[in-house]
Amino acid sequence: MTSQGKSFQQSTHRMLRDMHIPDWDDRFLSEYDPERLAAQCERAGLNAVMIYAKSHVGLTSYPSDIGRRHGNLGDRDVMGELNDALRKRGIATAAYQSITFDNYAAETHPEWAQIDRSTGRNLHDRTRYGVCCPNNLEYRAYELGIMQEILTRYEWDGLWLDMIFFLAICSCQACTDRYRAEEGAEIPGTVDWTDPAWATFQEARRRWIADWTEILIDRAHELKPGIAVTHNLANALSGWRCAQPLQSGRLDTYTSLDLYGNRYEHLVVTKMAQHLSATQPAELMVSVGVDLIDHVTLKSIPQLSTEALAATSAGSAFIVIDGIDPIGTEQIGSYDTMKAAFESIEPYEREIGGTPIEDVAIYFSDNSFMDFADNGIVAGPPTRLGGTPFPHVEAARGAAKALTSAHIAFGVITESDLDRLSEWSAIILPDVSRMTTREVDAFRAYVAAGGSIYASGYTSLVHVDGTRNDDFMLADVFGVAFVGEEDGRVSFLEPAADIVRDAIAPQSMVSEPYNDQWGVPYTAVPLTTSPRVTATTADVLGTLVLPYGAPEWGNVEKKTWAAIHSSPPWDHTEHSVLSEQRTGEGRAVYSAFVLERSATEANRALFVRMIRDLIGDRRSLTGRARTGVWLSGYDQPENNRVLVALHNYGAEAPVPVEQAAIELQAPEGRRFVSVTGGPGATITDSDVAGESASFTAELGAELAFVFVEYE
Repeated sequence: MTSQGKSFQQSTHRMLRDMHIPDWDDRFLSEYDPERLAAQCERAGLNAVMIYAKSHVGLTSYPSDIGRRHGNLGDRDVMGELNDALRKRGIATAAYQSITFDNYAAETHPEWAQIDRSTGRNLHDRTRYGVCCPNNLEYRAYELGIMQEILTRYEWDGLWLDMIFFLAICSCQACTDRYRAEEGAEIPGTVDWTDPAWATFQEARRRWIADWTEILIDRAHELKPGIAVTHNLANALSGWRCAQPLQSGRLDTYTSLDLYGNRYEHLVVTKMAQHLSATQPAELMVSVGVDLIDHVTLKSIPQLSTEALAATSAGSAFIVIDGIDPIGTEQIGSYDTMKAAFESIEPYEREIGGTPIEDVAIYFSDNSFMDFADNGIVAGPPTRLGGTPFPHVEAARGAAKALTSAHIAFGVITESDLDRLSEWSAIILPDVSRMTTREVDAFRAYVAAGGSIYASGYTSLVHVDGTRNDDFMLADVFGVAFVGEEDGRVSFLEPAADIVRDAIAPQSMVSEPYNDQWGVPYTAVPLTTSPRVTATTADVLGTLVLPYGAPEWGNVEKKTWAAIHSSPPWDHTEHSVLSEQRTGEGRAVYSAFVLERSATEANRALFVRMIRDLIGDRRSLTGRARTGVWLSGYDQPENNRVLVALHNYGAEAPVPVEQAAIELQAPEGRRFVSVTGGPGATITDSDVAGESASFTAELGAELAFVFVEYE
């Protein structure tokens, strides 16, 4: 039997069997039965299962000559038993190997452990996880040896590598020596994103993780040619401390992330994976429980089904994590819930695929997974992993939410897409906190060649090398000059053009609050409010208004306020907040306020209006429907059609009938000939006019597919 990497990737009902169980109590795993587990998987309709070879605890579930087998398994090879039991049922299998998190290795070889720069100690007294350093060559050899055992002794369809990142700002001997050799410097102990010393060290950490990831993936392909190999990219979203670069996702057979955030985190990531993943489908992983920390509370069937349908509508595979009971048994309810969720996607899964239809792209930069508010803090470990709300990340998610609600076809792109920016009519740079020279050059060239950008906040002010520039690196594109920062608690945008007045009506202005704790003393932190700018060559669409007495807040004795509860607008300035410039063949809209990050309706309405204006008539796909209906489209030339997906996200059963009116343009060189309702959709009206088509559909299910055929 040979490994067929695609058999796991193309399987649509996947499960990861979580088994991070220690062995210091002889009852642990005492009732583990691979045959019973395989039968449960078959009953739940699974067609792919990921099996633990080595867990975070560091114990193997097979007889290892390098690591230590779980002490309660006796002489059994339960990994091999489960692998055989699943494969004889026609269920594809992948091996799971924990990297970095390995209690056995960290305790047996303390010299392998990551050392917290802020304390000079390992993390053993603050976390359950033994954390090993990827720069230690002996530790690397250990993991590569484990991998060789896993891949050469057993047949697999895939290998999934977890936790390839830093947890500590590591100052172990291996890191210290490597940094001295590469940079001739000591590891800094203070975070400062405007200090080249800190920025250089952070870039080294990202480079080291990228190098180690490539070594692991390349070795896996050498050991088992044809196997699907991927690694968990989720901790890139945890931010700079983990130092996991998004671009490492290009090394994988397909991109995979486990996520525990809200629907908009999932939305941004699945759309990003459509472009980042080397092959499709990419993979979205969630837990069957409400959180990995809570072992007993399951998501409801509708909740898990909605997540499965959202992944499917984004063209992504869906995999569910289920944690084993410490004694080794399964919770039957978990399998019932998974079965129902996978059954919900069955009518749709054979139809997915194709090239996403997108007019707009949100630029998602992992160099900006940080916060200037952290400048000056001690370089210590994170309090918890997960999608940390960094300013750029929150702005990107806000943009995604606004565009989705407005039914504007969009994608999410990263640094790996800089050479194909011309594929999008407009690109959003949502408070991109730090930028590289390559990024700046790419966006300047994109606009000069006819592209349109919307940029906000501090975009392009700070270089990734730690240089805080006197002006935006894209100042020539924006047509504005940086002259300072807001240092009060709130400021306002006053319309200077009808497009702004119409967008925010009935409001007359929009606000940008920087601090809502109005009863607490406040001092503005550099690079955390809004830039103050002056238009140089751009047309001003909105100007800056400040409250009375700004930046002073005032008190009973200090009369620097005009209303006791609020700070109404008072001082009308000539500084620009919102501007537009035509550069070359393209356009650039710059907003000092991060409109897309705001939760208020007027701010988001203004953001959407500006994006619609940048797109103009170049709309490949658009619609009118309730804001909770998510719209996406895919060109499927192998089927001579465009697939339109309409997800009535989270609709309660019985799903109310919704109507959606959709307009789309045919792919270049094609002519539409018909519109057909797919699963969940009934076409009530349509107009096919060759290069364009429109239709009205009734959505009778939470997810509806419509096929627009062309010739």
